[in-house]
Amino acid sequence: MLALTAGRGNLDNQIMLDQMVGVTVIEHLPSMVLKYFERAKELGIDIKESKLRLISCAGEGWAETYKRRVESEYEVKVRTAYGSVDAGLIAAECEGADGMHIFSDLCAVEVIDPETLEVLGPGQEGEIVITLLWTEATPIIRYRTGDVAGLLPYEPCRCGRTLPQMSKVKGRVTLSVKVKGKRIFPIDVEEVVAKTPGLGDEYQIVQDKPGEQDKLKVKVEAKPEVRDREAMKKQVQETLSRDLGVESEVELVPLGTFGRAMFKAQRIITNFG
Repeated sequence: MLALTAGRGNLDNQIMLDQMVGVTVIEHLPSMVLKYFERAKELGIDIKESKLRLISCAGEGWAETYKRRVESEYEVKVRTAYGSVDAGLIAAECEGADGMHIFSDLCAVEVIDPETLEVLGPGQEGEIVITLLWTEATPIIRYRTGDVAGLLPYEPCRCGRTLPQMSKVKGRVTLSVKVKGKRIFPIDVEEVVAKTPGLGDEYQIVQDKPGEQDKLKVKVEAKPEVRDREAMKKQVQETLSRDLGVESEVELVPLGTFGRAMFKAQRIITNFG
């Protein structure tokens, strides 16, 4: 297995290490996975001919559309894990891929409303709160992670494991925007970007004033083959408005405008004083 910090975090180094030692599993940030495969292709490496069989994603949310694309195009499995620097590994996705199993022998997981602090039940989305059951020197009790997800109603998993499950993490409470009373996360926008032919993989949500926004403003890269940019812009605006339930405004920019993130991608940009 090769972790995201291998090769000093340099994609070229990581790709060459993978090829040299025949790595079968990669752990990486979701926003870097597509860039990993793109760079491998530029270096003349066919991932499907390598020994790679599994990508373990952690540290960010990732659109399901991108996961399915990677699994289809590169013939590898993609699984999600969740944890934090403070609390360690909390949950991970099994081969059933219906949610993430919580390591309930090591930690207790609750979900609360981040504004009222009310404890929420299964199926309700809110902020994840962690209590570790194994630490002694530095106890972690009802630690607010800032991450947003929900506990899933309990039912036996087809993989055979009996551990409870949680949904995949949408993002951090602080890394979202509120538009007309509705909280929007980058992964919500990413799902629309990922499923729209003609768009690149990079996008930014623009905050143009403090607090709640009047409309969702998004910049997204368009591929050179898009001829009718006005029609594309209208299509993306309509899809965002329909899928997310808020008024949207889209600006198309040339492919490569945002560059390549070398660590976690910055998806929300502030454009006020």
